[in-house]
Amino acid sequence: MRNKKSKVLQFISLSLIVLLLGGCTLSGQSGTYPSKNLNGVIPWGAGGGTDLVSRTVVTGAQEALGKNIVMTNRTGASGTIGQQYVYDQKADGYTLLFNTGDGSLYPVLGLSDLTYKEFTPIYIFARIAGVVVVSKDSPYNSIDDLLEEAKANPNTIKMGVSGVGGLPWVASIMLNNLFDTSFSPVTFDGDGPLITALMGNQIDVTVLSAGSAMQYLQQGDFKGLAVISNDQIEALPDVPALGALKPEAQSMLQTTGPWFGVFVKKETPEDVVAKLTEAFKAGYENETFQEFLKTNGYTPLGLTGDAAWDHINAWQSQQAWLIHDAGQSQASPEEFDIPRPAQ
Repeated sequence: MRNKKSKVLQFISLSLIVLLLGGCTLSGQSGTYPSKNLNGVIPWGAGGGTDLVSRTVVTGAQEALGKNIVMTNRTGASGTIGQQYVYDQKADGYTLLFNTGDGSLYPVLGLSDLTYKEFTPIYIFARIAGVVVVSKDSPYNSIDDLLEEAKANPNTIKMGVSGVGGLPWVASIMLNNLFDTSFSPVTFDGDGPLITALMGNQIDVTVLSAGSAMQYLQQGDFKGLAVISNDQIEALPDVPALGALKPEAQSMLQTTGPWFGVFVKKETPEDVVAKLTEAFKAGYENETFQEFLKTNGYTPLGLTGDAAWDHINAWQSQQAWLIHDAGQSQASPEEFDIPRPAQ
């Protein structure tokens, strides 16, 4: 009888241990994360700024994690398809979102109810200015040439954009607002398809991230008319800063330019967030990644935690109100508690 009771107690004890271990594993508290490869989702096309930054930084992060991060481009609907996909997955740290500031503007643009409030930022890697580019055979040799034509003949110049809220789209609104111009937008999924379209003369002009435009400018395939920034890019000494050419634009240009980061779904366990933060810190500090940023004209940021949120919120405020004041929003930023930036 005593042996039988002893066996029953042993069975109960083992069962409790299994349940406890199982519970820890499910909650992400076991310390074994990651136990399998991760999935990285890029909501923009291959070859664009988000794609290049994300695929470069994961090399060092993978080494730190000891697992692969399998990268996939899930494009469409101005990045909302990829962001929605990540949101629909479990909050377990195995599906990562690599995106830009666009993801904070979707409600204002009427594209999606999702914002970064539904995610946790792991790391904000860098930001970059856009460059107004035309093909090498374009009749436009300066930003003034382009603006004068767009003003004299509204809606005749085909401006390639990467969806509502993307860098080229916002840049076109900024130019219209500042210089009373009007472009005819043609939409593509990210910098990669925009480059192909400009090479094939399907569009007349676009705005690419400096990193995406760099090799084409250096090879002479494109002409750079202006950097959408107050500061010139060291790696592009022949392309003037718009703020230097047009002082009236300087205030609006203070916080422009896309930034790039990695996120997980909100409610991902804290220990998983901490491990991912440590891994992407290693990826960010990796010598190859830092050289990539320098060579391609990116400004390193290296933000996480509260600093990442401060950057996201400041950028969202400036961009959301710029879009709204230009009459291009579907709803006022006030509806989503987005404060107007200080003047």
